[in-house]
Amino acid sequence: MDIKPTTLRLRDDTLTMLRAELRKSAHRSMATLADELLHNELRRRGHNTETDLNRLISAAGEIS
Repeated sequence: MDIKPTTLRLRDDTLTMLRAELRKSAHRSMATLADELLHNELRRRGHNTETDLNRLISAAGEIS
């Protein structure tokens, strides 16, 4: 796994939520917590997109 330094611009309220989450988590740094949160959310969104697409394909097959 490659890890590359990246700078993100975050909204003030996003940063506040991230700090609050960091206090509750076992992560030692905000960067690792942010990476995990982004990774999990992006994978979930990708899966949902695939599922939605499969549903549309199935519905189209039922119509024809």
